[in-house]
Amino acid sequence: MSKLHSTLSRRDFMKGLGLAGAGLGAVAAAAPVFHDVDELTSFGSNVNRYPWYVKEREFKNPTVEIDWNVLARQNANNFKSHPKPSPEDYDAAGVVGRYMYDLETPEEALALYDYCEKEFPGWDKGWGGSGDVRTTALDNACKFMMMGMWPGEMYQGGKRINVRNAIIAAGGSGSYSSFLGPQCFSIRPQDVGAQRWQGTPEENYNTVRNAFRFLGAQDVGCAEIDSDTVKFFHKAKGGASGMFAGQGDAGGKQVAFKDIDEPYETDAEYAIPNRCKYIITFTARQSFEGTRRQAGITEGFAVWYSYARYIKMMCHMQEFIRGLGYDCLNMSGLCFSNPLSAITGLGEHGRMSSPTIHPKNGTTNRANGWAFLTDLPISPTKPIDFGAYKFCETCGICADSCPFGIIQKGPSTWENPDAVGNGLAQGQFKGWRTDNVKCPHCPTCQGTCPFNSTSQSFIHDMVKVTTTNIPVFNGFFANMERFMEYGRKPQWEFWDIEQPTYGFDTTA
Repeated sequence: MSKLHSTLSRRDFMKGLGLAGAGLGAVAAAAPVFHDVDELTSFGSNVNRYPWYVKEREFKNPTVEIDWNVLARQNANNFKSHPKPSPEDYDAAGVVGRYMYDLETPEEALALYDYCEKEFPGWDKGWGGSGDVRTTALDNACKFMMMGMWPGEMYQGGKRINVRNAIIAAGGSGSYSSFLGPQCFSIRPQDVGAQRWQGTPEENYNTVRNAFRFLGAQDVGCAEIDSDTVKFFHKAKGGASGMFAGQGDAGGKQVAFKDIDEPYETDAEYAIPNRCKYIITFTARQSFEGTRRQAGITEGFAVWYSYARYIKMMCHMQEFIRGLGYDCLNMSGLCFSNPLSAITGLGEHGRMSSPTIHPKNGTTNRANGWAFLTDLPISPTKPIDFGAYKFCETCGICADSCPFGIIQKGPSTWENPDAVGNGLAQGQFKGWRTDNVKCPHCPTCQGTCPFNSTSQSFIHDMVKVTTTNIPVFNGFFANMERFMEYGRKPQWEFWDIEQPTYGFDTTA
């Protein structure tokens, strides 16, 4: 009988990594055994079909240590972010960038231009500060409805109309994404005399996950609110800042869990029924090749298009769950979504502090920023461990790459004095913190993470298996990443690469 699958022993595994040799016998003995190569690249038993080497942990026990006794709900109106300059600041300084900047000051823009010109000799900042004409054009095209923001002035019927101002004047907000959802086409079955959907928590999870994936998400996480997890939800909403500054939201609105029948929103309060105790999180892919080729004044089309697509998808999901007969409340901006992603198994906390590191896509996804609350009973998903948190302890590539030196270096800590300016309470988790007041949202760090490497080659899978099972090699792999220069790539090469639909390979 022919042998269809090749076996892979511990020794072969170590040889494949180029690590077998004298003195490594004990380490090789600790390496996992694979019965065949297919097993190495197979999916595990977890509901999100992560690779088999991704381990599940107990509920509320992610790889980042959390002090649940110290953790407390916070007033997000106390949080601080990088101040936003004006176009006139750029004009006065004579610096290119008035049409493209996000939060960068003219001085920070100049530092970024110098950084990119040294990193990629021949790079041209273009007329806007984000690259050549093609890249700038795609950047701006992907900003349409980005983050769910209503357009400012746009053509309608041959006239320039400021849609955003009209909606704000009518009592709305600067975004079509809302707490209660659009409620445009969804009809609750019980409102027309029909029975709402009834399923087991496991059936409900599969239903929600399939709907999410149909609409363009990748993974779905769930947890139940209790006396600990409720602390990830703010006491009060923060005011509009950064790119959203001036859009009619001064912040301070209370986030209240109540014994009420229906959720509601007023000028002073988001009211959440206690029965809406099921948390839903999800991941949203963004272009791997686009992310690693961002350069210049700010993040680019890979990020903007992800935000444009997935905020819209959230509205679809709110309509869908309402159509099943249940409430679905958008808690974006009302919670700490990074820890929610970690406790629901969408990734691990890492050195960059804001992006959750995904086992297959690294930081080329959006797992932070979004969460729902619903009364649809859904089975929980467990935190995961694929070695990212431990890898970050010895890696530091993103911190070394930061043009402004604001990503925390060194081992994980319970406090970071350099980040106290952002207004977030410290001492609640052992990890890394970035002072958002100093972060201008430049495009650098996201493209440097070693976990961004796609699973399109056998060796990448082997490396990821090793970081999960044999962390002693983490420092070696971080140095190999630096030596092989897997991270950021020249921006102009993007246009010579055959792009998959939506910019990412769904088979990876």
